[in-house]
Amino acid sequence: MIQQIEMRAGIKFQKIGIPQPADVIRATSRGIVRNLEEVNTQVLPLFEDTAEELIKANGGDAKKALCAALAYLSGNYKSVLESRSLLTGQEKYITCQIKVN
Repeated sequence: MIQQIEMRAGIKFQKIGIPQPADVIRATSRGIVRNLEEVNTQVLPLFEDTAEELIKANGGDAKKALCAALAYLSGNYKSVLESRSLLTGQEKYITCQIKVN
């Protein structure tokens, strides 16, 4: 049916697969960062002690602490990402393309 629509409309759709979990997480984290622009800087001092504790809990690595905070805020902090089929979205499946001469 898509081919019929393309022919009648005189256009060609670009076909893309289902987003992989990592793509969804990256998009979510970008949304979180955009929302951070709305934070009133006057409230930041209230979080300094907790921020320092978080950094210490992550071996003094501020980047790791920030990544952990973003993972938690995005809701993607408990499980390891599983690959998904690009065609069906089924977990633990991958999409393969076989070309034969």
